Amino acid sequence: SLSLSLSLSLSLSLSLRPSRSAPCRLPPSRPPRHAASCSSMRAPLSVVRHARLPVWPAWQGLVLGALSLAAPLRPLAAALEAPFGGRVCPISLQQAEADPFVLLVHHRHSFRPLDPLRPLFAALVLPEGFPAHPHRGFETVTYVLPGRDGLAHRDSLGCKMRYGDGAVQWMTAGRGMLHEEMWDLKGECREHELYQIWLNLPPEAKMESPRVQLLGAGDSVVEVERNGEMPVRVGKYPTLELQEGRVRVRYLADSSGVAPGGAETRSPVTIAHVTLAGSGTQHELPLPQGWSCIVYVRSGAVDIGGTVASRYDTCYMGREGGPLALESRTRNGADVLVLAGEPIGAPIVASGTMVMNTQGQVDDALRAYREGAFGLPWEHTATDAEWVERCWQALPLMRSSRL
Repeated sequence: SLSLSLSLSLSLSLSLRPSRSAPCRLPPSRPPRHAASCSSMRAPLSVVRHARLPVWPAWQGLVLGALSLAAPLRPLAAALEAPFGGRVCPISLQQAEADPFVLLVHHRHSFRPLDPLRPLFAALVLPEGFPAHPHRGFETVTYVLPGRDGLAHRDSLGCKMRYGDGAVQWMTAGRGMLHEEMWDLKGECREHELYQIWLNLPPEAKMESPRVQLLGAGDSVVEVERNGEMPVRVGKYPTLELQEGRVRVRYLADSSGVAPGGAETRSPVTIAHVTLAGSGTQHELPLPQGWSCIVYVRSGAVDIGGTVASRYDTCYMGREGGPLALESRTRNGADVLVLAGEPIGAPIVASGTMVMNTQGQVDDALRAYREGAFGLPWEHTATDAEWVERCWQALPLMRSSRL
């Protein structure tokens, strides 16, 4: 449908073309304030500010976009987005600097009951979420920021769940499936913020059976209403509090050996949400030599290996060197997302939500989707009974396609 196409184009950046809105820039180097071992620290290659698009509520995002047109007002627009929402930042990642990561999207939205434009936008432009759509060949990692409402999920294998407030859904699409992600409006705050990451699968894992891991921390919203035919692993991810609470690291997954117990991964990766309290707070994340590494700044400013990155900057690190050195440079601290992983090294050929290694594999994926091997799509307005019926109708075809 048109609404689905627009929705996916806006928030998932389905083409894998660069989405950079500002040229690469590196501030002048300065002597780093880290320990003497800093010579082995990773150095940044570039710092980029990517485009932010207006949606949910779009009118509010348009106001923020207009403010951002004037360079002196960009910090104000960024400061207003954090509490009020209305924008999404899709970042298409390039294999040469980000392998195995394909895409990073930062969502910040609000759904206020008294917003007079909200029902019109939902009825005429975009529904409040992402209706049923296909995936094959990669994993989606959807991490809801602590204190924020999240998503309600239904898929073609008959699984239904909701999650939020610090929870992460790690969904392995493997050989193919459909899923629906609608904003969970059952929560009290109606304030939504999350990251969605597309993580490539090694060639030998691209046709594995789909599965989901649903991990939380503390009082995260983690609810599985029904599994259906979908294997679901429910658990916790580790959180480290260091330096008397001035440093907090939430390890959604970690293959570096620091914090085992998060998501199970198909290739070595570390995904960490790091908060640094106050100015001058430092932390080092051990990372193996040769790994890709990307740092996205959600708030504050942070010195990353001798270069300062500010709110909504994306810092692309070199693969040489060891630990990732972070230091908060603002009084209110800093909040960053770190994506690091061992490059898979296989070619990527993608079309929309199919991420494969060859054009022939992409063509096969599109044909399998059209033939119903991923399941039969359903309307996002369908009742649970209607959705389950569609899943049962598609099950024989999905099973026969595995033979």
